[in-house]
Amino acid sequence: MAEINTSVVIGNLRMKNPVMPASGAYDYNDDNPGLFPMSELGAIMLKTIHHDVRPGNKSPRIAETPAGMLNAVGIPSIGIHAFVKEEYLKEKYRPLGAPIIVSVSGGTPEAIRTCCEMLDDSEDVAAIELNLSCPNVGTGLQLSSDEKLLHDCVAEARKGTHHTLIAKHSPNVTNIAKMAKISEDSGADAVTVANTYMGMAIDINTKKPFLGNCQGGLSGPAIKPLTLHKVFQVYEAVSIPVIGCGGIMCAEDAIEYILAGASAVQVGAANFVDPLVMPKVIRGIEAYMEKNHFPDIASFRGLAHQ
Repeated sequence: MAEINTSVVIGNLRMKNPVMPASGAYDYNDDNPGLFPMSELGAIMLKTIHHDVRPGNKSPRIAETPAGMLNAVGIPSIGIHAFVKEEYLKEKYRPLGAPIIVSVSGGTPEAIRTCCEMLDDSEDVAAIELNLSCPNVGTGLQLSSDEKLLHDCVAEARKGTHHTLIAKHSPNVTNIAKMAKISEDSGADAVTVANTYMGMAIDINTKKPFLGNCQGGLSGPAIKPLTLHKVFQVYEAVSIPVIGCGGIMCAEDAIEYILAGASAVQVGAANFVDPLVMPKVIRGIEAYMEKNHFPDIASFRGLAHQ
């Protein structure tokens, strides 16, 4: 059999394999244990850079649950102006050897466009992901649940950049397939399905919400069946690539997402459990392809729809 090809192309983004971290779910530099080369990843996804300077939410920001975790970090950010000025991309991320995707957010469509414009000339940016769906930041969820706001955010972002544009959607909506189609029609090159699910935990001793923000976003294995279903639905509604994100803990989970229609996958909470999970997922996908005689990712993407 010919050598398998795990590469994926999303817009102008070329990845050697379909695996990347979810935004904010991996530290590439300061606290990275260095267990594997970052160049093994399909792409490097940065923690969301907000248009404004943000301190994030008050603590506690993380709460463990029986099948995942809640986070209400709140996008702490130095702001897009400082980020660009300090040349973090060239100094910290270019040497890692994988395509860089910058996640951006803002309180208005105009703020999001500004972020995209300020990154547009950077040769280190392979793609931009619009975080339109953070469930614990002000109007973050509203940006992906209000049809007009969603359209305006993506359309303004499209005007602001020639880079590949990915819209990250919230699962906390009535019809995510409809919202994904709006992103496609507004100029997105791909959609990420999906961000975290709104939830909370209560401390029975203090009788108060555990998180300082009261509510947060649930991630981890508990959400995989839910998000897998949403990827399945979105794949049938759009013609642009879908990136699956939600509860991927092993290669088998990632393969399910590809069979549901995902062109690539993002690994989030699993990185906190096993810092080697992403290379394990990559190797597992390769082994599955060899076993089933699939020459490339497209050979089995979406097969669950047949």
